[in-house]
Amino acid sequence: MPREALVVKRDILFKDKHFEGFLKAQEFDFIGVILKNYFYCERGDKLEHDMSLQQIIPYVIIINKKAGKVFAYRRASDEKYTETRLRNKWSLGIGGHIERKDDKDPIESGMMRELKEEVKMQKYPNPKIIGYINDDKGDVEKVHFGVAAIVDTEQEVSKGDEEMAHGEFYTLEDFENILANQENELEGWSIIAWPVIKNILNSK
Repeated sequence: MPREALVVKRDILFKDKHFEGFLKAQEFDFIGVILKNYFYCERGDKLEHDMSLQQIIPYVIIINKKAGKVFAYRRASDEKYTETRLRNKWSLGIGGHIERKDDKDPIESGMMRELKEEVKMQKYPNPKIIGYINDDKGDVEKVHFGVAAIVDTEQEVSKGDEEMAHGEFYTLEDFENILANQENELEGWSIIAWPVIKNILNSK
């Protein structure tokens, strides 16, 4: 059976609101638009280059607000990570395509499934949706639309599969030092989300 991804037609998704970068959840109800208009398409090269469709991607960022830390990880640099354009890049967001099996409540179900697949935690809190990410500049990003959420936990978190080369909690200063190293590359959506996450962690 072919793998599928939840999509919304681009002209419908952005009919009443278009933005670049990050938009706070309370500024527009994209969740409502998605849930009224989604359908599934077979994943593959054709879908990745179809500019008329937006693949909806849950993007969960794990923080420990009390400690002032964010969970960050580096993607695998080899075939363990299937999307070659994102290999070896640092990321803040846990996420992936929403599949037909998530269909009871696709966005929330997809978020929880990806969280459980990609990281190990003793207990998985429900993510809180904080906004949306749209970036029409990157090859990968322009056919995807991010539903950004946070999980705030004081638990230990570790990588759950081999798609991650490395992942752990970092202080703001430590993560900014990682970004300052020219050998490291940060994924596009994480660049957009980072100022938002910094503000959340600094608003104690």
